[in-house]
Amino acid sequence: MKKNLMTLLFTTAFCLLLGATAFAQKPPKTGGYREISTDDERAVIAAEFALKEKSKEMEVELSLETMHKAEAQVVAGTNYRLCMEIYAPSKEEETDGVKFFARAVVYVNLKNEFQLSKWEEIESCE
Repeated sequence: MKKNLMTLLFTTAFCLLLGATAFAQKPPKTGGYREISTDDERAVIAAEFALKEKSKEMEVELSLETMHKAEAQVVAGTNYRLCMEIYAPSKEEETDGVKFFARAVVYVNLKNEFQLSKWEEIESCE
């Protein structure tokens, strides 16, 4: 009888300890952005897509100088949030082009179709 009672008490204490530990831990952040390598193949493809789309809109051939930061967010597909330094040539041959920073969000759906969701020129990628 004492052995059964001790086993029951030990089992109860163990279960309470496990339960307390589980509640004390924070659950993983779902749906948030996580940093990925700036040379990640999918991030580079997303950056090229963003530049192509913005080049059409601006009627100038933008080129990627440096990708300073890349992040991915898994949703029903993937959002790529990219911070880039970009070169835009001048439309006039006598003047040099300009470099600027931009943050873009490119959504890639489950059918591998790309969409430029957001584009903003920013002061820096820091």
